[in-house]
Amino acid sequence: MADILKVTTPLSGYDNSTIKNNPQAGQGIHIQNPIDPSKVMRGDNRTDSGGTGDQQLAFQYGSNFGAFLNLVKNIPDLSKIFADIFFQGEEVLTGGIMGEEAAQKIASFFEATQMQAEEILPFIKEQTESAVRFNGGIFDQLRQVMAETTSVDLKAEVLNFIRKFNDMSSGKHILHDIFNTVKDMEAYVFKQTREQIESFLKELDLSAPEGQTSPNSALLKEKLLPFLGRYIAMNHDMGTIRDKISLLTVLIARYENGDRGEVLQSFSRLTGYQGFRKFFGSMTMEQFGELLHQVDMEQAAGKNQWADKFIDFLKAGVNGDAGLENKQMFQNILQSMVLNESVYMPLIHLAFPMNVDGRKLFSEMWIDPDEEGSSTQAGAKHTARIFVKFDIRELGQFKLLLLYGDNAATLQLYYPEKMQKSEADIHKGIKNILDRHHFRADNIYLQAGGGPSSPVEVFPKIHERKNSVDVRI
Repeated sequence: MADILKVTTPLSGYDNSTIKNNPQAGQGIHIQNPIDPSKVMRGDNRTDSGGTGDQQLAFQYGSNFGAFLNLVKNIPDLSKIFADIFFQGEEVLTGGIMGEEAAQKIASFFEATQMQAEEILPFIKEQTESAVRFNGGIFDQLRQVMAETTSVDLKAEVLNFIRKFNDMSSGKHILHDIFNTVKDMEAYVFKQTREQIESFLKELDLSAPEGQTSPNSALLKEKLLPFLGRYIAMNHDMGTIRDKISLLTVLIARYENGDRGEVLQSFSRLTGYQGFRKFFGSMTMEQFGELLHQVDMEQAAGKNQWADKFIDFLKAGVNGDAGLENKQMFQNILQSMVLNESVYMPLIHLAFPMNVDGRKLFSEMWIDPDEEGSSTQAGAKHTARIFVKFDIRELGQFKLLLLYGDNAATLQLYYPEKMQKSEADIHKGIKNILDRHHFRADNIYLQAGGGPSSPVEVFPKIHERKNSVDVRI
């Protein structure tokens, strides 16, 4: 028995010759310095990323940022997936049995993708401006404050103000999310409780203007949440409704945080910093309040009709309305788009299908409008870096890398191999486009096939956090 259990301490009544040492007690030949939680140990050649001893600064794949990089590298190619769906055509996607509402959303989206050649540039410009959430004079000045100040407190106050403004401009959207979350709870409670929840929803003012949150916040915090808390305590319901209550509390906190008075007070605190007054002068809280009246909250909240139709289309696909065989592809598309909106992604990401004069194409692009902001580009002139993947029906996938600034451009284009005989015409066409827009082409590089597959390979700025401390929670 002693041999089976690998007992290492002699016991009375056993022959010591039969007791063997635990083979795991020794140190493996590949472990120079085993981990001891009770001590601070030398790191020797261990790397959590699985690298060699030379990779002393390799990022940890167990960290949040390491997980993000892995996802970006391994995520399915959105341009290929969506192109396959988009090129099927409206007739294929709307075939079979589906609800009238879903069919209408899909048809509306396909109609929105149709445009003329001269409409492409204004469309891309509109989508780019919508992708930048905070724009306008106030936020341009706040960016200058953040760039020049060395005060950690001032930066924290600026970020706190932006967070409150963001919640205020999104007030109606958050309120509707609250309504839908509470409405979903009705399916998980008893009839009497459901009736009480419905009465609370009737009191909720969904037409309340952004910034005027007090009446709805009072109803949600003083009546609805205590009622739901009592329901959980009495019924010991630890299922779906408890998870929805957790989501509800976060939404209520955001909604209350967007109160107009909170935004004004946050601005008032900023006026106490010299670094802030350098750009805003002696603007008072009252003057800023007048500016808020002139702000288009829908635009500030990123309202975009085309994007809304795109989202409705994706929702229909994820729900299986575009065919169950396409459901997984829609889920991959949604995952890719959410990933590209990560807080770790320092780039503008755009993705849109277009039907131009009857020819369908899908384009995805990543834009860094501030290339010299990267530590790897110290001292460089003002430049922008763009990576575009676009798929044209009947031709195939193209990949474009563009670095431009000071009216000069360096361009790399990877085109489908079957177009190799047309390389001279492609080069001439690109040169004409650059000349038409008064850009000097320092270098135009063309290659059949190949090219980078992920923005991680193109933008060094994405890697800048790899040596920072990052702990997964």
